Amino acid sequence: MSNSSFLVIEDNVLAYYKGLALSLGGQFFDDGQTSWFATGKRSLTRFNGVLRMRASRREQAAMLGQLLEHFHSNHLPFFWADYPPGSTPGLGQYLVSHGVLQVARDMPAMQRGLREMPSFRLPEQVEITEVHSLQDQIDWLEVHMLGFGEPEETRADFQQYLNHSLGESPSDWRHFLARWQGEPCAISTLLCAPRAAGTYHVTTLPAYRGRGLGRALTLAAMQTGREQGFVTAVLFASPDGYPLYKKLGFETVVTADLYAWTGESYL
Repeated sequence: MSNSSFLVIEDNVLAYYKGLALSLGGQFFDDGQTSWFATGKRSLTRFNGVLRMRASRREQAAMLGQLLEHFHSNHLPFFWADYPPGSTPGLGQYLVSHGVLQVARDMPAMQRGLREMPSFRLPEQVEITEVHSLQDQIDWLEVHMLGFGEPEETRADFQQYLNHSLGESPSDWRHFLARWQGEPCAISTLLCAPRAAGTYHVTTLPAYRGRGLGRALTLAAMQTGREQGFVTAVLFASPDGYPLYKKLGFETVVTADLYAWTGESYL
């Protein structure tokens, strides 16, 4: 892993969660050592989190304790990303001992150049549009909720995020929606961060999976990033998405371990 490639990934992740935090009326903190955010939302662990910690062993205990106290005292579910795994020695053991459980291991952060693109051919009867109209927004949100299996209580929060990202001028966010014979079926999002074009929110409704829609929506975001002048695309891969992204030429730069506290218990 080259340091420059890692920084491209890290910058994109920070830009994504900063945008998410601000869209939900929250705060984003970054002092160069530690990056974290809190929205005050309790509907999902992804709405509060710690994204980076670079500290000496002597500093770690105090910093860890302060951050955990903030989330626990405010009853805020949150996640903590450790990447590369082990970059903060003893982090995982410390979090688990304080009731923050590991929920994902070795999640790949991937990168690909955009100078040469894979072939891009839409499946028959599929139309991909960029989200602008009110109906587009309604359809994008519905696919997001069902495709990712989001709890219903998060709907208003994701609607707020979508509205804010579309309302920015100029906006760093571009949302895409696929319709099969007019029916909404798949989505993706492009984040134009300073160093790279990040692809997020790629999902397909269960009834339409296995038809190449994930590939099409990923490539739609990549193509738009290329048109915006970017030479690098980045994304985080789920276990289901990893084989697709590998076929599209993405390579793993770094992996992340994720920990989460749901707010329901604390040791």
